[in-house]
Order: sequence, then structure tokens, then C-alpha cells
Amino acid sequence: MMVGVAVGLIATTVVMHTYSSSEMYRRNLTGTGDAVQAASIAAQRLDLALQGAGASLSRSTRVWGCRLLVTYAGNAVLPRSSAFPAPFDSMPQTLRAVPVVVQNGGTSSSDVILTMGGDSGSANQPLSVSSPSGNSLVASPTPPIGIGLNSGASASEFDLFLVAPQDVGGGPGDCRIVQVASTFAPQTLVTDATVSQKVAQIADIPIPLNASTYGNVDSSILNKSPAAFHLGLRADPNFSMVGVNENRELVVYDVLNRFSPQVIGENVFLMKVRYGLDNGANGGTINDNAVDDWVSPGESGWTITELMDGKAATQQKIGFIKAIRIAIVLRSSQAVNSDAVVSSIDMFQDLAASRRFSYALSSDEKRYQYQVYEWVIPLRNMRVPPII
Repeated sequence: MMVGVAVGLIATTVVMHTYSSSEMYRRNLTGTGDAVQAASIAAQRLDLALQGAGASLSRSTRVWGCRLLVTYAGNAVLPRSSAFPAPFDSMPQTLRAVPVVVQNGGTSSSDVILTMGGDSGSANQPLSVSSPSGNSLVASPTPPIGIGLNSGASASEFDLFLVAPQDVGGGPGDCRIVQVASTFAPQTLVTDATVSQKVAQIADIPIPLNASTYGNVDSSILNKSPAAFHLGLRADPNFSMVGVNENRELVVYDVLNRFSPQVIGENVFLMKVRYGLDNGANGGTINDNAVDDWVSPGESGWTITELMDGKAATQQKIGFIKAIRIAIVLRSSQAVNSDAVVSSIDMFQDLAASRRFSYALSSDEKRYQYQVYEWVIPLRNMRVPPII
């Protein structure tokens, strides 16, 4: 009887050990699959946002760095009167027009990405405008060009423009987002082969603005040879921030307050970013559309404070940013038993030592599994040479 009990206990132990090993393997395999899927979704959303960075704005060397003025229904949206909600509370309350800028999260927190771009069929073509009172945009292009204003949209979704001064000294000045009024009637419709659609032929005609939504153009802007940049229908321009909240979720926040924050990824432990610069470093050539150097957003000269200082010299630096390199760390949703405990997470290991990033895991954090994903997103609109 004792022998039988002993054999039964041994058999039970073997079965339980086998089951435990099988269950651990299944969880590891499932966790890896979940991490790959989560990374793919997050990467796709980030790619869509960042590849469009600078759209509608990149063909002007003077728009970068202008202070964004946004008012909606009489309420100031930008600059903000209070801090952005977490995890974006470290971002400046005064924002300036940039294709992409990154707030460094330091040694233990995730970076925050801010990206701006329009969605227009006008191929980034600016319009020289004037207006005696600021309640309309009198477009005077030479030669006349077409812009794809959509008169069939609902009044609340009419097109947005960014109006920025071009005759500035010492700094880029202020720029304001305005909305076309529903009373605007397109003139002659012609076919524009560059955008494959019929567009309104604009030649010295006023485009009325909807003062009750985004207001009128400031006189300080109108007095400095302004240019208007077509951003597309109201819901289409991308002015958003991406960060990781305390729930380990990758969140998108619309800085124009058009949409509620959206979660685009889960189990995101950390996100870090590097700028890809076409600045002639390391034997490269300036503005040849090849990345010469990768720098951290925490380095001197490339912090968010310096890139948003409103100085004329900074406009060229912003134009050097031609790509963004992102590293995202995903963590398993549950603690797991592992014989190979990870003590640190290392990113950007092919860069110089000063540009790498390493995160030391605490005792509790070592109980989880981690997977690092890195990829490069080119800023395609920044390859367009400026014309003004």
C-alpha cells in the first residue's frame, strides 16, 4: 500500500510539473503573439500620423516655429491657460508650428511625441492673402492656382487654414487657424491633373471666414505679408500628441480639442524617440534627404524648449529633422516564471553610447516579460524643398 501511495505521489508530481511547464510555455507563446499584434497596431497608427507630419506646411521656411493661436467658439484652445492632462502635462502650454517635436521623458519615463500636419489636395501650396478686417482671406496667387475647398461638407466641417506671416524679422511671429464660412461659393471649377479632382479656381477673390467658430485673422498677422496654408476639412488635420499613460496605454490626444483621447496600444511599458537629422554631420551633406545623425530629444540644442523658442535660427534646425526613430517596449500583462530574468532594457544599441538608452528594471518589474520593437519613420513631407 505504501509503495502504491508513493508511486501515485510521484506520478502526480510528474503530471503537475508537466502541466505547469506546458502552461508556462503556452502563456509565453500567447504573450509573444499578443505583443506582436499590439506592436503592429501601435506602429501602424504611429506611421500614419508621423508620415503625414508637415503636410500642407512644409513648403514654407517661415511657418516653422510660429506661435499657434487657436480659438473655438470664443474659447481659447491654444495657448492653453492650464497644463495638458497627463501624460502630456510636461508639454509646453504654448505650442509652435512644427512637423514633429519630442518631449524627453528622462531616464525613467516615456517620451511624448507632438506632430502637426494638414490633409489637403493642394500639395502644400501656400496662398498669398490679404484682408482689410481679418474676416476673409483675399487670395492673390501668381499664377492663379486651385485649392480643393469642399463646399458640399456640413458647415461645422468646412475647411481650415493656417494663416502665418511671411515678412517677419527676428522670429516667426504668430499664426492662427481659421475656418472657411459656409457662405463661400467656389468659382470656376476646373480639373487639376496634380490632384485628380475638380478644384476652385482662386484669383483675387475673398474667402469668407466663420468668425463664430475659429474667429478672424489677427491684425498683427495681416500686417506682415501673410500666407494661408490649406489644412483640409476640419476633422482631417493631424495636430496630436502621443504618450504612455499610467495604465501602460499608448494614448493619442488632439491638441485642437476636436476629439476625445484615443487608446491605440496596450501593455506599453516605455516609448523612447530619436531625431534623424539631415544636418551635414558625420561627413554628410546638408538637406540631401539622407539622415546624417541620430540625436536624443534630451540633448542640448534639440530639447523641446529650444525647438520651440520662437527664434529665426531655429526654423532651419526644424527643417533638418527628416526622420523619427521610435523604440517601444511591450510588457506581458501578467507576471511569469522565467529562468532567464531580464535585468535591464536596452534600446538604440547601434548608435553611439551617448545616444543609447538603458532602463534598469526593479525587482518587481523583473517578474514580467518584455519585448522591444524599433523602427524608423521617414518624414516624407520634409523632403519637399521650400519655395518661400
